[in-house]
Amino acid sequence: MSHQPIATRRDFLNRGLGLIGASAVLPDFLIQSAQAEPSAQSAPQILVVIEMSGGNDTLSTLIPYGNKAYVEGRKTTRIPENEIIKLDAELGFHPRLKGFKELLDEGQLGILPGVGYPHPNYSHFSSMDIWHMADERGRCPDVPHGWIGRAIEGGFAEKSEPILSVAVGADKSPPALKGPRHSGITFRRPESFLYTGAQNDPARKALYQKLHKQPVAQPEGNIDFLSHTAVAANASSEEIRRLASAYKPKVEYPKSGLANNLRSIAGLINGGLDTRIYYTLQGGYDTHSNQRKAHDRLLGDLNDAIFAFQKDLAQQGQDERVLTFSFSEFSRNIVENGSNGTDHGHAGAMFFFGPRVKPGLQAAYPSLEDVYKVRNGALKHNMDFRAVYSTVLKKWLHIPSEPILGSFPDLDILT
Repeated sequence: MSHQPIATRRDFLNRGLGLIGASAVLPDFLIQSAQAEPSAQSAPQILVVIEMSGGNDTLSTLIPYGNKAYVEGRKTTRIPENEIIKLDAELGFHPRLKGFKELLDEGQLGILPGVGYPHPNYSHFSSMDIWHMADERGRCPDVPHGWIGRAIEGGFAEKSEPILSVAVGADKSPPALKGPRHSGITFRRPESFLYTGAQNDPARKALYQKLHKQPVAQPEGNIDFLSHTAVAANASSEEIRRLASAYKPKVEYPKSGLANNLRSIAGLINGGLDTRIYYTLQGGYDTHSNQRKAHDRLLGDLNDAIFAFQKDLAQQGQDERVLTFSFSEFSRNIVENGSNGTDHGHAGAMFFFGPRVKPGLQAAYPSLEDVYKVRNGALKHNMDFRAVYSTVLKKWLHIPSEPILGSFPDLDILT
């Protein structure tokens, strides 16, 4: 089939359709037929990243209930021992994490309990930037691109599709997605995949539909790359909305923002979208006061959403190709504050989900005695988060990690 010459792009630019930015739409040529239902054997592997923003309290999530320092440091925020889902004589899950326990028993949950980085930063914004950029300098002129953006560039430099990384449920694109040429797609909900600029202009609408239906020649240089990406980003809103809205999950998802985001991701995965990395988030973990009620609700939502997502992927035949992990910018202190809450700490737990994870605890729990003395005792990390990223890139997505992150040891977290 012959392709339309570059005059199509010139028409596109001259008529002023322009870009619609981060809440962009997706092109037909990036979307496989929904009827194809790609299997784990035939389709590439996918990474799903869940950000728990605000600083999740690891000590109330993976609870060292057998440790004296925990018992003495937590009065109002301590989880009573009779409520804890015990894993052994020392550690247990928060009572709202029953789904985590079931996934663990099924061999589909791996845990790194003490992840962080040297020279801790206790600012939400600075620490989250460090995680997003995978660099201790955070966002700065020397580090202009995020780790996912660099990974997409390193693994798929020859491709110009903006859909290789997608953030679902965000108001703006996470810094992690920003790359030299690949900055991904960001949207809050599938219904926002709508280009409306041409609706009241018949000529522009006709051109938009023409672009929507035509393949685009592969880009040869930066200008071609940008125009190819512009066409891709503005095309096929009808198709992506159909793909998301027509999805029929095999399980019932709970009613929460995170669950809705993961349901959308499951639909796009099952529909055959060519995305390799999905990103979503759950906020609210900055529990300085009255922590117990808020944290119980957050962990309940997290548990229920991830459990439904994993069960849905399994029943759709997609679970073998999806690895999901969660992270937070830091944990909370060992000793609670005077407001029935906890303040910013350091090392926190990361959780990994899927049939290909190595199940159980994959490192020692951080010491509750040898701690940073600031802020009522902050846990020291025993694993650098960039080693996690490096391992996932190399072992899961098969992207060389050293040019992207530097040299970090491989971790034994995947089977």
